Amino acid sequence: MYYVIRDSEKLPPSIIHEDHYFAWYNPMKKDHRVEFRGTMNQCYDFMATHPTQARSQSL
Repeated sequence: MYYVIRDSEKLPPSIIHEDHYFAWYNPMKKDHRVEFRGTMNQCYDFMATHPTQARSQSL
């Protein structure tokens, strides 16, 4: 399982593996947002089909 994570509104989202997610993030804290969960390919498809979210963060 992979996650698409957004740390802040100024940075583009990241794809991170489930093991690393639980090592680096506390799901109870509200310092990040999980935008999608799925396989690696599904996460890349999600990011490709939601380009305005990723693009708006890089401006």
